[in-house]
Amino acid sequence: MKKKILSITAICLTLVILTVVGLGFAITPVMKAPKNDIPDGVKPFSSEDGVMSNYYRIPSVITTEDGTLVASIDARFGGTHDSANNLDTAVSISTDNGKTWSKSTLALYFDDWDNSKTILKQNGKLTTKDSASFIDPSMVQDKNTGRIFMFVDAYPYATGATNSVKGSGFTEIDGQKYLMLCKDGEKDFNYTVRENGTIYDKNGEKTEYSLNDKYEILQNGKPLTVKQKKQRFWYNISFGTKTDKEIAMNIMYKDALFKPLKTSYIYMTYSDDNGKTWANPVNLNAQIKPNDEAFMGVCPGRAIQIQNGKYAGRLLFTAYYLDNETGVQKFTCVFSDDNGVTWNVGQSVKLTEEVPNISETQIIELPNGNLQSYSRTTAGYVATATSTDGGNVWSDLQLVKELPLTTGSGCQVSAINYNGKTDGSDAVILSAPAGESRTNGSVYVGLIKENADSTSGYEIEWTYKKEITDKNTNFAYSCLTQMQNGEIGLLYEQANQPQTVDTVVFKSYTTDELCETKIEK
Repeated sequence: MKKKILSITAICLTLVILTVVGLGFAITPVMKAPKNDIPDGVKPFSSEDGVMSNYYRIPSVITTEDGTLVASIDARFGGTHDSANNLDTAVSISTDNGKTWSKSTLALYFDDWDNSKTILKQNGKLTTKDSASFIDPSMVQDKNTGRIFMFVDAYPYATGATNSVKGSGFTEIDGQKYLMLCKDGEKDFNYTVRENGTIYDKNGEKTEYSLNDKYEILQNGKPLTVKQKKQRFWYNISFGTKTDKEIAMNIMYKDALFKPLKTSYIYMTYSDDNGKTWANPVNLNAQIKPNDEAFMGVCPGRAIQIQNGKYAGRLLFTAYYLDNETGVQKFTCVFSDDNGVTWNVGQSVKLTEEVPNISETQIIELPNGNLQSYSRTTAGYVATATSTDGGNVWSDLQLVKELPLTTGSGCQVSAINYNGKTDGSDAVILSAPAGESRTNGSVYVGLIKENADSTSGYEIEWTYKKEITDKNTNFAYSCLTQMQNGEIGLLYEQANQPQTVDTVVFKSYTTDELCETKIEK
């Protein structure tokens, strides 16, 4: 949608009313904004620098307490598709409000397949299906400790959301939960990983095998290895061949001596140096995943830490379930009240007739400490719910008719609190594709108003809309952050893969820019 730009010397602004088809409201330019510091955007992740993957998807970005920007993303070495595929987690850092970024590094990675560039040869259908993978990062910084937490989905080889089997992957023995393993050539998960990583057999006897804190297998204390594989092509057919490179034998690899249940796992890692280095990951499934669920995955983007009210200090990230038989999805919250040492899972949101299916969800905090969710749907609009108990229980879902969302499969949205005032009110900022087939990327500004009749004590008046891309330009997953200079950073997929490569872009906007176009209901 093109807007008339008035002379900077004009005293009065001409109101131009543009009808938005099918939404029942109009948008009106109300002010002129200053020029962006990053008008054309920059690319924190490049096929020519850092980890040098040809394909990147699913961005996450946060601003640390000292103003550093830490971005994470899927480095999709095996092609553009989700797991099962050769996917690792890349990180890039900016110390100048997003103008320049460090060479990307891998925070989490599996070595079973070589990380060479993969060029799509057949309509984007190529994947490295036998690889283990990390996918869908979400981050938050604990303001009490300064520690940055990252949450991701981790899959054994040839496993993804749609073929995960039911179970947490853990079994309980004498009140303790232990990771289950199946020995290569056997059918049953008769082995368990117990104290100090020692692997026990079905009789409860120690074996000569153990795991280190990277989930690599050792025999009598000596690391075992497998041959790394490499993507090869014969015409348009993709296959893998073994190389001469020996790599540590991780339980997630196809050629491992012991393997875990082929289901989804949620891993957590952390950084104490603003994203430069990351700890070995911890498998959270024993604490949070129900045994009657097949897929439980991280909602990518941002986690939060509650700042106000009874639950102040609580760390919280959203996750969602997928019923592979019905296709129904719903979200829940995972939270920690001890700075990330232990984690608990809340109740899953109740679906409604109006909103029968939701998935990836982001959370913002209301001034009194209550929470508001914003979810991906297939209904053409973003869905929302409220929690008054720190994310454990949620109200009925409702569609937000001021927030159109691409139809079909829908798309992830990003939502953050604005640390400041807009028109004298606290505000929420949200990004999403509003057009068909993930186009017309838009950023919305909602004003938080007190409402005694509301369960949360507040309501959101969605007041402003900024169009980031037009209806002919793809805009998919995105992540917002407020930078130290007060501007809003936006890291987003500028085009749906696989049509292009290397298309994740970072731009910044002043609040004046975001609020130059008003939504009239």
